[in-house]
Amino acid sequence: MNPETARRINSDLLQPLVRTSWRFWLLVVLLGGIVLLGGGAWLYQMYAGFGVSGVRWPIFWAFYVTNFVFWIGISHAGTLISAILRLVNARWRRPITRCAEVITVFALMIGAMFPIIHLGRPWLAFWLFPYPSERRIWPNFRSPLVWDFFAINTYLTGSLLFLLLPIIPDFALVRDRTTGWRRRIYGVLALGWQGTPKQWHRLESAMQILAIAIIPVAVSVHTIVSFDFSMAPVPM
Repeated sequence: MNPETARRINSDLLQPLVRTSWRFWLLVVLLGGIVLLGGGAWLYQMYAGFGVSGVRWPIFWAFYVTNFVFWIGISHAGTLISAILRLVNARWRRPITRCAEVITVFALMIGAMFPIIHLGRPWLAFWLFPYPSERRIWPNFRSPLVWDFFAINTYLTGSLLFLLLPIIPDFALVRDRTTGWRRRIYGVLALGWQGTPKQWHRLESAMQILAIAIIPVAVSVHTIVSFDFSMAPVPM
């Protein structure tokens, strides 16, 4: 690829970062309205009680936990696609892996919200966290909910690293082509990237290690999610 073609491609790809039309902001307003409606429904549930969601005895697994399992499954699909394509060194994979990595992180964050919503009293979510208290009361480590806490946080940390490490060169590219506050922000995100052979070698080595490690993590997390159902001593 000649330098002029590469310059034009980079310019076209960076265009949405520096210029946004009214259509973009209209979409932001519409999607933000949907988020506000969901937040309002959640506040109403906290005010009126958990029964408004239809979850009452003997129904313990309903819409919230179904969505939790769905989004966790979506996140695993993205990770496995990206990691496997990286390990086989498929050159055509780059656009696919980036989309898969982004889907993994956002689907995982959405899925992690549903156990908190499913608690009914989200202000008591800290009871799931393994921290020492003055009453010396620890979470029940035999509970799959506590296993979910460790599994989701481990998976989220690995997925964020798996997403952010290969974006560092892209942050540097945006840094070099913008000015003002955008340049300062992307300069921080680029972590001093200069594109030297030593930096590229270290980045590729780190991505290979993460690609190998993230696959068993994804499998173990989905296994723990299935324990939410199989370990519950509740009929049906």
